[in-house]
Amino acid sequence: MNDETEDDLPTRLTRLLRNVDGVHTVYATKPLIPALASAVVEAVRNDPVGMHLVSVSEKAEGVTITACIGISTDEPAPIVCRRAHDALRSYFTDNSEAPPTSISVKIGRVG
Repeated sequence: MNDETEDDLPTRLTRLLRNVDGVHTVYATKPLIPALASAVVEAVRNDPVGMHLVSVSEKAEGVTITACIGISTDEPAPIVCRRAHDALRSYFTDNSEAPPTSISVKIGRVG
């Protein structure tokens, strides 16, 4: 019996961003207090507990992705931000999924 469960999309995208050259941190895109409250509710329900750092929203127009990253000072911020954006878009292409209608990568910290 396999006890491993597949990670959800926000968790997979967070892991992806952590492996992009120049990205040293992935920050939460939603306010901290509501996210913590949701985690408590998940724990009470005995659901898997985890705070999503990358936001994935499904709307009538399609999926939107929002991420906030911390980057090193080794390269210009726009280059690292573009690399993170391209990695997110490539994730969907590589997995034969429809690309998001919107991908927003914000820089939360440099250094």
